[in-house]
Amino acid sequence: MSSIKELLESVEVEWKPLSDGDNSVAELRRGRVMSKTYLAENIGDYPVYSSQTANNGEIGKIDTFDFDGEFVSWTTDGANAGTVFYRTGKFSITNVCGLIKINNETELNYKFLFYWLSIEAKKHVYSGMGNPKLMSHQVSKIPIPIIPLHVQNEIVRILDNFTELTAELTAELTAELRARKKQYNYYRDKLLTFEDGEVEWKALGKVLVRTKGTNITAGQMKEIHKEDAPLKIFAGGKTIAFVNFGDIPEKDINKEPSIIVKSRGVIEFEYYDKPFSHKNEMWSYHSKDKNINIKFVYYFLKIHEAYFQNLGSKMQMPQIATPDTDKFQIPIPFADDSKKSLAEQQRIVSILDKFGTLTNSIREGLPREIELRTKQYEYYRDLLLSFPKKEVEA
Repeated sequence: MSSIKELLESVEVEWKPLSDGDNSVAELRRGRVMSKTYLAENIGDYPVYSSQTANNGEIGKIDTFDFDGEFVSWTTDGANAGTVFYRTGKFSITNVCGLIKINNETELNYKFLFYWLSIEAKKHVYSGMGNPKLMSHQVSKIPIPIIPLHVQNEIVRILDNFTELTAELTAELTAELRARKKQYNYYRDKLLTFEDGEVEWKALGKVLVRTKGTNITAGQMKEIHKEDAPLKIFAGGKTIAFVNFGDIPEKDINKEPSIIVKSRGVIEFEYYDKPFSHKNEMWSYHSKDKNINIKFVYYFLKIHEAYFQNLGSKMQMPQIATPDTDKFQIPIPFADDSKKSLAEQQRIVSILDKFGTLTNSIREGLPREIELRTKQYEYYRDLLLSFPKKEVEA
């Protein structure tokens, strides 16, 4: 890195507009409109790229291609306007994409241009009228630093290595997470699968206490939300709010470790062991029986979430009712020996907690590690692509 830094300190930079005037370095092109019907009727081997960033922007494959070679493309419209891609081979682009063809490849490296525009293009996006845009007339004026080709190639080599290392790390951590989740699911299912006669089956509503929530809307939750407040209010999906104890009626607050039933939309169960409440179309369960481990019941319900989701899918808005959970049969191991039963429940919970902690640490560590590598990559990218700017002569 020190040698390239020394090289950059002595290199001369000539600034040229991307595609504006006689001194420009590239030609700009646009894609064409391609409907879903067109894509479905012309399936083939050649990728079609659009404005999305998922899957490298690919939205399908057709039996023809509009471009063949090495290019840089960019997204012209929408939330991803200004996103830049390096493209090679035979492909097509839609009308919300632009394409850059370098005029003189002995002057400018495509990958170098891609890395430069990855920094610069977003600065030129126009966000007026609520629809971000980076049209050809804006892109054409972006100044491009022209430095010796061998220096461009060295910068590309370094940044390609960073990109490859980040991709490898992501793949390794993702594979590790997948393996741990598979291992966790195996032991969870094994621990919570019982043969006839091993357990006594009881209706959940006969074993646990069902509690109601509080009368509150999503809008009200947003209004009274306070960061770091002690009381958590649950709504459907990932919607939550933190409030103070005086913000909702005392009778609506549950202080027992509980299973929260998210009964509408995305049907799922959540365990929570701090003070909480929830919207009143949901409900929760806690145990008043010292011989029932509430988390054991939670783990059993989690492996049967698909059953409840299928049950709820028969409604226009997926939802279940209290009888669906009240009547659901749960296993009680060694029901005739309360001490042995509680010990077995706790043994299963302890094992699953340990697996869950390990899996969650990987799941939480994955984005942190990727973010760290991304910041490291961006630091060196910006360092390598920092050149003294001059006025562009068009």
